[in-house]
Formats: sequence, structure tokens, C-alpha cells
Amino acid sequence: MQARDVELIKDKRLRSAQEIKQEAQDKAILEDLRNGVPIKLPITVFIVNDIYLVVDGFHRTNACLKYLKENPDSDLMIEALVVKNRTYKEAFFAAQEANQAHGVGVTPDEVMQSKFRAMIVTGDFNKSVSEIAKTIGCSQGQAAHIARGLKVCMAVLGDFDRSELTHLKDFTEYLQNGINSKYALNDSSWDSKGFPKIRRLSDAITGKEFIPDDENREQELIEAATKDFNRLIERYDPDIFREGLRKLTRGMGLGISISKRDKWLEQAGSVQGSDTNYDVNTLDEDDF
Repeated sequence: MQARDVELIKDKRLRSAQEIKQEAQDKAILEDLRNGVPIKLPITVFIVNDIYLVVDGFHRTNACLKYLKENPDSDLMIEALVVKNRTYKEAFFAAQEANQAHGVGVTPDEVMQSKFRAMIVTGDFNKSVSEIAKTIGCSQGQAAHIARGLKVCMAVLGDFDRSELTHLKDFTEYLQNGINSKYALNDSSWDSKGFPKIRRLSDAITGKEFIPDDENREQELIEAATKDFNRLIERYDPDIFREGLRKLTRGMGLGISISKRDKWLEQAGSVQGSDTNYDVNTLDEDDF
């Protein structure tokens, strides 16, 4: 139930540094285990419907699992504080808070997204903007984005039975389906746990087109354009799409060369084609 989500870190250098730091933590603990040094600090485990969920001690647990994979006959044991008869909501909330309590360099964006996730899972939807700003420790503007997103999540989760919640998959799928029925979010609008990213959801609600402001802008725009093209191909079929693209790009200097329609149809196994000639550059292969 690790709450950290380094992909939320906008600064590429900081994101890379955090990834290296987390990997180094796992390696350091694993190396200690290989050298016979036991783990002294207990992990914390919540028991929810007979399922054991680690809510604190993610790196220690990960290192132990790697060690046991290397040494399947080992009698490695680790101490744990086991809390019985908990709900999944309580476990999830505790996990979201764990890293922040350690002070291990969790970024503000990670903290906000983590607390946003916790509020969705626990159903804490009715806080005012001021209350959200105080609870999360953010600006009024950021709190307004969170409040806007929480209202939508509350609406789409109205019929979801949280009493039987034992893992995130069903919950996040239900949440995503509900949100996407109202607002079309692209793949980059969801965090690694399957929850909507705060600003992406808020912008979708207000009808504002998302334009990335970080170093991933170009790749995200390319992915968005690709999806738009796929929708056009599905709508008009490949033949019509190609001819429309041919006419659109003619003389635009984009360097896009598309084979003649007759030749493309012949290669595709069709003998039909248009007698229309287009004044465009052509290649033996379709470069687009």
C-alpha cells in the first residue's frame, strides 16, 4: 500500500533523484540482510478481512521479499506491529500518512495527491475549500481544485459499496468508469494507483484543455494527437482518413508523404481506387 508516487514530481531531475534514492534504500536493506544484519524496526500491518496489509515499512518489506526470492529456504523473520479488525479505509489512510510521518523527502505534489486519494477512499467529500486547505496544507486555489474533484468523485461513487472494499482494483475501475462517462481523461490523467490527478480532473470539469507545463509536455501532446488520429480513423475508415490527410497536408511543408491511393488499395488487396490525381510527393512506401 505504498503511497509514494514519484511520477507526480514535475521536475525531471528531482524525480530521477527520488527514484534513485528509493532504489538505494531497498538495496541497502537487502545488503544488510545478505550480511546477516536483521531488520530492527518493526513494520506495521493492518488485518482487513483476514488480509494482511503493510501500511508502514514498504522498503523493509520489499527488501525481505527480494531476499526470500534469492534464498527460498531461509527462515528470515521480521517483527511487525499487527493491528487487527481494521477496515480497508483505515488501512489506506494509514498508508497514505506513513511516508509523510517519516520525513523522507516526500514532495508537496505527492502529499497532496496522497491525501486526495485518502479522502476519496474514506468518503471525506464534504469539506469546504478552507477546510481542505487547512487539512492538506495547500493554497486556497489548490484546495478549490481538490474540492471540485471531490464533488465529482462523490457523485460517481454514490452506488459503490465500501463495506466490502478489500483492494483498490474494483474501486478505482468503478471510479474511472464513472469519471470517464462524464469527462474524457487521457491515460496520463491518472496516477500510478488509478486515481485521477487533481489538476487534470479539475481542468476537465471546468472544460479547460490540459496543456502540460513540465518537461513531458511534448510527449503528452504527441500521445494526445495520436489518440485523436485513432478516433478519426475509426470514424471515417483508413481510406477516407488518408485522402483527407493528403488534401490537408498538401503544400503545408510538413514533410509528410503518402503513397497514391490506387497503389495503397492494391497493396491492401483491393482493386478499387480513384482516378483522381493529387499534386503531392509520393513514395513507394507510406511514410506516415
